[in-house]
Amino acid sequence: KMKKIRIHKGKKYSICSCGLSKLLPFCDNAHREHNEKNGTNYKSVKIIAEETVNIDINSSTWNIS
Repeated sequence: KMKKIRIHKGKKYSICSCGLSKLLPFCDNAHREHNEKNGTNYKSVKIIAEETVNIDINSSTWNIS
């Protein structure tokens, strides 16, 4: 499911790639423990906004209601 978020010019964001974050779509570092236990290599996706905009964002790993 698509999430709508507002990102602000010049601010750095960490976006979840593993789907385990309790702060979706943002990363809460849940991937670290998961990687250690499961031998995976999830990392957050870092973005820096070039302008303040509303965006739609989605990942196939997210389970959002």
